[in-house]
Amino acid sequence: MVTTDVPAHRVAMAAGGALPPRPASLAALLAPRWLATRNAVRAGRARPFVLGGLTALFWAACFAFFTRVLTYFQTIGDFGPLLTQRLLVLLFVTFFAVLLLSNTVTALTTFYLAGDVNLLLAAPVSWRRIHHARFVETAVSSSWMVLLFGLPAFLAYGVVYGAGPAFYCGTVVALVAFVAIPAAIGVLVATGLVLVFPARRARDALLVLVGVLVALAFLGARLVRPERLAEPSGLAGFAAFLVGFGATPSAFLPTTWMTEVLLPLLRVRDGDPVFFLAMLYSTAAMLFVASAEVSQRVFLRAWTSAQEGRVSGRGERSLSRWLRVLASPLPRLPRLLLVKDLTIFLRDASQWSQLVLLLALIVIYVYNFSALPVADGTALGAVLRDIAAFCNLGLAAFVTTAVAVRFVYPVVSLEGRSWWILRSAPVALSQLWWSKFGIGFLPLIVLGELLVAATNYFLGVGLGLTLVFAATLLPLVAAIVSLGLAFSAAYPRLDTQNAAQIATGFGAIVYMVTCLGLIAVIVAIEAWPVSRLFWQAHAHVPLARVEWVGVALAFALVGAVCATVFTTARRRGLRSLAQLPA
Repeated sequence: MVTTDVPAHRVAMAAGGALPPRPASLAALLAPRWLATRNAVRAGRARPFVLGGLTALFWAACFAFFTRVLTYFQTIGDFGPLLTQRLLVLLFVTFFAVLLLSNTVTALTTFYLAGDVNLLLAAPVSWRRIHHARFVETAVSSSWMVLLFGLPAFLAYGVVYGAGPAFYCGTVVALVAFVAIPAAIGVLVATGLVLVFPARRARDALLVLVGVLVALAFLGARLVRPERLAEPSGLAGFAAFLVGFGATPSAFLPTTWMTEVLLPLLRVRDGDPVFFLAMLYSTAAMLFVASAEVSQRVFLRAWTSAQEGRVSGRGERSLSRWLRVLASPLPRLPRLLLVKDLTIFLRDASQWSQLVLLLALIVIYVYNFSALPVADGTALGAVLRDIAAFCNLGLAAFVTTAVAVRFVYPVVSLEGRSWWILRSAPVALSQLWWSKFGIGFLPLIVLGELLVAATNYFLGVGLGLTLVFAATLLPLVAAIVSLGLAFSAAYPRLDTQNAAQIATGFGAIVYMVTCLGLIAVIVAIEAWPVSRLFWQAHAHVPLARVEWVGVALAFALVGAVCATVFTTARRRGLRSLAQLPA
C-alpha cells in the first residue's frame, strides 16, 4: 500500500469527482446562536434600553454595597488588607461553586439534549469542532452571573483602592481563564453523568439540587440579618467572619490563583501575578484539551444513550390517576385541559423545582414582617404597624405578580410546536383561555391570601381589615392573571421550551411593569379608606355616614378598575391567541 500526503480534495479533483464540502468553521457553528440573540434584541426598539436600564440599576446597587464594605475595611488599619483578601476569596469561591453547577446543567443540554445536535452529527463537522462550539456556548450561557455580580464588585475594588489600568486589564484577562476552568469540568462531569444515567434524569436531578441550594442560600442570607451591616457593629462582625474564612487557602485552587493575581495589582501586598495568571491559563488549557479528547472519544456513545425516551413508570401513572380524580368535578373538556397542563408542569423539573425557591422566598417574606419592632407598645410602633399593614397589600400583590411572571406568563409559549393540535381540535379559544386562567388564578390567590393572613397576624391587624385586604386581592389577582395571559399571547416564544428564558424576555418585563402600575393605582385608591378604617380601629370612634359612603365608593372603584383590566386583557388575549400560527 502506498501512502501519500496529497489532500483529499485534490485527490477527488484528479479523479474527476466533485469537490467535497469545506468543513464548517467555529464561527459558522456559533453563528446561529449569535444571530438569534441579535434578532431578539432588534425585535423591539425599546428592549435594549429597558434591559440596559435595569442592569445599570442593579450594578449601581452592587457597586454601592461593595464600596461601603471596602471603605470600612480601610478604616481598620493593618487588618484592612487581610479582610480585602478574605472577601475576594469568598467572592471567587462562591462564583466557582455556582459556575460549576451551572456549567454542568448547561452542558447536559447543549451537548446531549439540544435539538440541533443531530444536524451537526450529520454534517461534515469533526467531533472536536463540535466540542469547541458547544464548549463556547456552554461557557457563555453559564457565565453571565460573573459579569452581572462580579464586575460591580471588581470595579468597587479598583475605585476604593485607586487601582490603575493594569488591575482592570488583569481582571478581564484572568476572568477568561477562571470561567473556562469550571466550564471544562462541567463538560467532563456532564459526559460522565450521561454515560451512567439517562441525560434527562441527570439534568432534572441537578436542577432540583440547584433549586434547593439557592433556596437554602436565600434563607441563610436572610436569617443572618444582613441589615446589621448598615451599623458599625454589624460590619465589625462581618469583618470577624472574613478573618476566619479561608485562613489557610489551598495553593492548588483556581480561586486562590485569582486572588493572587488581583491583590498585587491592587497594591494591597506584593506578589507575582504573572505566575498565577500562567497557572490559571495552563490549567484551563489542560482541562479544555482533556474535555475535547474525552468528548471526541465517547461523544457518539454518550449522545446515543442520552436519546433514551421517557419511560412512564408506576409513579407517573399514579400521578395521572390522582390528577384525574382531583379534576373529576369539572366538565369533561376543562378537566382534560387541566390534567394536560398539570401533567406537563409536573414532568418538567425545571418548573416544579422552582417551587422550592418560591417556598424559601415566602418564608423570608413572612419573617421580615415578624421581625419588625411593632409590639413594643409605643406610639411609633403602632404607626409602623399601620404603615406596614397597608404596604403589605401592595407587597403581597407584588410577590404574586413575580410568581405570575415565572409560572403564568410562559403558559402559551410552552405549548410550542403542539399549539397546532389545540387549534385544530374542536375546542373554543375561550375554553382554552379559561382553562389556563384557572390553573394560574387558583394557586396565586391562595398564595396571596396566605401572605396577607400570615403577615397581618404577626402585625396584630384586626380581622376586619384583614378581610378587607383579602377581598381586594381577589379581583386584583384575577386582573394580574388575565394580563399575564394577554402578554403571553402577544409576545409568544413558541420556539423554546425553557420557561426561565421565556420569563426573562421583553414581554415579561413589560408585563411586570404593567402589573406594578396596576398595583400602584389600587393602593392609591385605597389609601384614604384604609387610613380611615385604621383610625376607627384605634380611636374606637364610628365613622360618619359621609365617610362610610366615601369608603364604599373607593372600594367600588377598585372593583371597577380590576374588572375593566380583566375584561380588556381577556379580549386582547383571545385576539392574540386567534392570530397565532396554527
